[in-house]
Amino acid sequence: MRWTKAKSNFVVDAAIMLAFLGEAISGFVLWVILPSGGYRGGRGMDAASTFILGRHQWRDLHNWLAITMVAGILLHIVLHWNWIVSMARKMWREAFPKKQKATLAQEKCEL
Repeated sequence: MRWTKAKSNFVVDAAIMLAFLGEAISGFVLWVILPSGGYRGGRGMDAASTFILGRHQWRDLHNWLAITMVAGILLHIVLHWNWIVSMARKMWREAFPKKQKATLAQEKCEL
């Protein structure tokens, strides 16, 4: 089996997607299931509350998934850099077309 650019793109994009889903799940757990604060800053509650993992482990997981997602996005940009440059040039040329020399001469005569 030959490794192609399409397979590289798929692996990078799948990793970004999995990191994003992990970010969403861990963010939801930290926000809804294991919120910080509470009565007397959390000291009056069950301080060791957990949901599969402890709050600190969820936060660490959330942070590492964010780093993974950012690294994947940067790698995605590197892999698509030639396409990004080509599209930017094409869009620039369409937005600001060069004027023909004859058109420039005609505009000078009208002034």
